[in-house]
Amino acid sequence: PLHLARSPMLWSDLSSSAAAQHLMRELQPVPLLDSLPHLAWLSTPEGTVIHCNQRWYQYTGAPATALADGGFITYLHPDDRAEAAEAQLRHLSQQARPLEMHLRWRGHDGRYRWYLERVVPLYDAAGAQLGWLGTSTDIDEQKRAELQERRGRELFELMARATNDLIWDWDISSGRMWYSQEFWQLVGHAPRPDTETVAFWLSLIHPDDLERVQNGVQADLTTTAKLLEATYRLRRADGRYLTILDRACVIHDASGLPVRMVGAMRDVTGEVPTL
Repeated sequence: PLHLARSPMLWSDLSSSAAAQHLMRELQPVPLLDSLPHLAWLSTPEGTVIHCNQRWYQYTGAPATALADGGFITYLHPDDRAEAAEAQLRHLSQQARPLEMHLRWRGHDGRYRWYLERVVPLYDAAGAQLGWLGTSTDIDEQKRAELQERRGRELFELMARATNDLIWDWDISSGRMWYSQEFWQLVGHAPRPDTETVAFWLSLIHPDDLERVQNGVQADLTTTAKLLEATYRLRRADGRYLTILDRACVIHDASGLPVRMVGAMRDVTGEVPTL
């Protein structure tokens, strides 16, 4: 439909419409946009992109005529176009509201990078909307790390379903802990920001086992052993203690510093002598 094709960012033209001329005359935006450390573009109120800054052209390698006949969208990843259209129709068509989304733009080398797209309305002194300003900030490394972490979580979930173990992952620098759903079911607590921490896990360990476990964790962070193992008692939400067999390994960065520890717990209550 025409309204979909012409939502902001999804249509472009080099034609000198009255709206485009008014926007450029009122804002005189070219020097300002070219000074930004981001990819940036301007569109008219109805959504036709009429200007991109020099950084956008340098990154995409687009010719000066790239905006003619809707060429702007061809530099957006095909898988992101429908999402961009839906988001903008939802947030921008009915009222002038800012919008943020993650999109991939194609560079001059043919590769796509992730960008944080921010779209905000522009107004004149009388309060009438002149158009839209869009900026794109490179978040490629952060986004790819997030996607890799998400895939890792999904893999851990699959592992947990395929075994009787409770999978966990400790980000050592932040102190954050991720546990498979089976862990929360076993201990009777709900996953929350204050429970997804090492401190919370330590608070559940039996007082008579705590010092031994803490010392073991510190030793584990400096060891080169492939597989680490510990047995301790863990308190459920109802106050009952379970005997846990915990196996883990430490992941180091390129400099040799420990950055993560991943492992698997197993409830062995009744299988081993009481600690």
